[in-house]
Amino acid sequence: MKVRLVQGSSNLCFELVDDVTGVSLEFIQSDWEYPHLARMFGWSPCECRATDGTVDCDHKTASEMISEAYDHLSNSDGEVIDTDDYEKREEHDASSRSRH
Repeated sequence: MKVRLVQGSSNLCFELVDDVTGVSLEFIQSDWEYPHLARMFGWSPCECRATDGTVDCDHKTASEMISEAYDHLSNSDGEVIDTDDYEKREEHDASSRSRH
């Protein structure tokens, strides 16, 4: 499924919209959800890969990563992704983490 990222009018919220039908699929207004959403649009919380962006790692605090995720989302406003590609990437990343 292809989804479009739309930044809300308050600039602190984001929405995922079906790119074909225009139907709203998800509304994100909690900064705690920014890292997950930003990963869908190509952002990585830290090169160490030891965090999902919501907990501190040895290199960055969760607050820093959440702020970076927000910036990435703001810069990605209007972009379209294929959620199937994202799910495959997440599966690959999970299997890579389990080998370490």
